[in-house]
Amino acid sequence: MLRRDRVWLTGLLLAAVCLSGCNGESRDAGTRGTATSSADQTEIAKSNAYITAANESSGTFAKALQTHQDTVASKLAGDRPLEDYAVVPVQDVTKIRARLESAAAMAGSIPELDPAARDYASAIAAFEPVNNGLANYAQSKGFLTDEGAKARAEDEAFVASLRKVVDAETVFFDRIDARDARLTQEAYDRAPEGSVERYRAGIVLRGKAAMKEVLTVFTEPDDVATRQAFAKNLDEMAGMVENWDRAVRTEKPEGCPTLQSRANLVIANGRKAVQSAEEGRFDRDSGTPSFVLQQEFNGLQQNFSMMIFQLNQPFSC
Repeated sequence: MLRRDRVWLTGLLLAAVCLSGCNGESRDAGTRGTATSSADQTEIAKSNAYITAANESSGTFAKALQTHQDTVASKLAGDRPLEDYAVVPVQDVTKIRARLESAAAMAGSIPELDPAARDYASAIAAFEPVNNGLANYAQSKGFLTDEGAKARAEDEAFVASLRKVVDAETVFFDRIDARDARLTQEAYDRAPEGSVERYRAGIVLRGKAAMKEVLTVFTEPDDVATRQAFAKNLDEMAGMVENWDRAVRTEKPEGCPTLQSRANLVIANGRKAVQSAEEGRFDRDSGTPSFVLQQEFNGLQQNFSMMIFQLNQPFSC
């Protein structure tokens, strides 16, 4: 079954790219193509660089810690020789830190993100030498020569350092998510009532709210309240799509079927997930293979990300 990790943020972070680059950062947030000031453009560039770093990370360290706890810790606790061992891929660690440091060094200031990004990069920098030493040991299968002695001796320091990275990663992701939510709401509130821009922001707003709940729908089928909230957000998103389509067609009779279909696919797959949960397909004893649930969950996330990606294109219609 799916684990409650932070993989789900990938789609939401893509949403932040759209709002930063399209309408969330602009002085006149509701209008495509509105010229922004140099300061606005600087902030947009830095914000998007942070989001790129976050998408590069995408829960890497949280997943690594969970994997270590689930599959490695028990083996290290015993005295049997290790037959396999792995840590966080060195290239991933270096790439994430480099992106964070590069983004933090860019011109401009984003008080909501700058301190969290610096703390995250610093935690990774402290983790790197610990991880690198064990990575050489793991890749060269040193555990076959010492029966896992080095891994056991350094495990406490490894886990403590990795946990600090996970904590910093969580704060960084939460700050991006909170900022994105604020920008989305502001874009919606500032757009004229009944405008294409207002409904467009509303689609993202309700879609993001739904996607925050989707993992619980799949992994905790007994949580009826969350499932109902998820369904309600989908219904409100559907209403936004219908209103957006009508508003678009007043200016462009042929509408925008590509974006309309993409948004409706997210809603349709979400509603299918609600039905599956209600019918017991997501129950642990239902017999539904976990890989099937994973595929359905990933598909819903990917559809949402693609919807946001298309909304992000300046000439998508």
